[in-house]
Amino acid sequence: MKLLSGLAAVALAATTLTLPSSASAATTDPTQRADDWIAAELTDGLAVGQYGADVGLSVDAGLALDATGRADTAAAIGDAIGSRLVTSDDVPYGYVSSDEGGQVGHYANATAKAAAFTQRIGRDAATAYPAVDLVDQLETLTDDATGVIADDSSFGNYANTIGQAFAAEALTVAGSAEAGAATAALLDQQCPAGYFRFDLAATACDADEAAPSPDTTSLAVLSLVESGDTSAAVTTAIADATAWLESVQRPDGSLEGDASAPGSNANSTGLAAWALGSTGHDAAATKAAAWVRSLQVADAGACASQAPTGAIAYNPADLTEARSAGIAANPTVRDKWRRSSFQAAPALLWTPAAATTLAISTPATAVEKTSVTATVRGLAAGEQACVSLGTDVRRVVGTGSDLTVTFTLPAGAAARTFTVATLDGTATSTTSATAVPPVVTPPAPAPSVGELSAAKVVKVRKNRFKVTVACDATVACAGTLTVRTAGKVKVPGMVRKKLVTVSERTYTVAPGGEKRLVLKLTKTARVLVADGPLKVRAVQKAKGAQRSVTTFRLKAAKG
Repeated sequence: MKLLSGLAAVALAATTLTLPSSASAATTDPTQRADDWIAAELTDGLAVGQYGADVGLSVDAGLALDATGRADTAAAIGDAIGSRLVTSDDVPYGYVSSDEGGQVGHYANATAKAAAFTQRIGRDAATAYPAVDLVDQLETLTDDATGVIADDSSFGNYANTIGQAFAAEALTVAGSAEAGAATAALLDQQCPAGYFRFDLAATACDADEAAPSPDTTSLAVLSLVESGDTSAAVTTAIADATAWLESVQRPDGSLEGDASAPGSNANSTGLAAWALGSTGHDAAATKAAAWVRSLQVADAGACASQAPTGAIAYNPADLTEARSAGIAANPTVRDKWRRSSFQAAPALLWTPAAATTLAISTPATAVEKTSVTATVRGLAAGEQACVSLGTDVRRVVGTGSDLTVTFTLPAGAAARTFTVATLDGTATSTTSATAVPPVVTPPAPAPSVGELSAAKVVKVRKNRFKVTVACDATVACAGTLTVRTAGKVKVPGMVRKKLVTVSERTYTVAPGGEKRLVLKLTKTARVLVADGPLKVRAVQKAKGAQRSVTTFRLKAAKG
């Protein structure tokens, strides 16, 4: 939205608000927190920025505080601005009238805004300030024929439709003879689609070629309502404007600014909630108010941050940045937060209530290092909360329904406490974490060499003989088969007898299968078998397996 020295801010007097029946209970905390922060930003009733006291911004604060029931603080602002409305020895630049070095300038927007504020806090704008009759000056700055306001200044004319809306309101409340013309001029700024254009013109908006301005539209509605004018023209204008505001409201309840301020923001959304709520459009106002509340700082418990509690961020990005950096160190950032909060705070009057009390629930038991879902209930739409498990912290924003947040349990068997915290209280739930059951690995099947099957006498043909290995195990049977003479034998060419290796090989047999093995005689074994039957022992062995020994005879086949 346009941050026009506070011109784009307005509030209705508390007695004119049309609030939902549950507003008192539903809105006390968010509105009070916003008001507390706004009041804390004032110095002797004034908003003081990097260039000194800002009267326009101070009036914005007063309008918001008056609308939300802080009449005493709003009245203090009314007192404080009195000495700064016109140029004096102590004030070189007056708010509504100033010495421009050669002539005295009179400013229409500022005069209209100051007059409307003065009336809203219950004072007569013509007599409230000894230095200036705001009604008389506003009448002077209003064209008798067209009703359009304009600056009388060497700097040019910067009057706009926001100022025209304040002028129509102030002149009507004052009973001025120029009230009708000023109101008609304001209605001329409404385009056929229902919105009010920002740029002020003496001719009516007869086509939708002007850039839509949600902020200007909301402010026009608010001033028309506050003026008390119930004519058919005004009633129709309000109906068309609020219908247009509802038509551009996003599904999440927010509204965008005009072309100079794209994207959803708290100012535009807050002003729309104000306008819609004050005219009985409670459903749309509630959605907008919940979105504004989601940008109000309410960082509780483990989520406490550097952002100022109660203040309202312009958009989500600003809220994120302020949580880590705060706003006090940067005057430009702080000024932006002030304008956003001052203009959006009264929208919180329509924030919805929570359906139930705050609570959190988790499973009674869970295994360590597994995911656990916490269910949070009792958060109103837009309400912020902090959900935590030890040092694992999550920020959540209420939707009006149950929320779920998933955590991973730490290692170890212990009672784990989950907490949901808001600025109004906390609730906890405990889950007993159990240790991960030990993994039992079944023992590996014992290795087996299988069972060797051989005839009592095995015939040797072409220096080869055959035996069979069967595998009845659940795993493959494998090993080394070594066939040696059953005892020491006489070997040709050697004096002493010795054990002679007849044959050797490795094998593998599938579980439940069998394999016929062909073994080849060694050279020495060939000579021994050629001399006659040879008694041998076949040894099967493998690591970890039971050795098997089979005895049989080898005999050379005839032919």
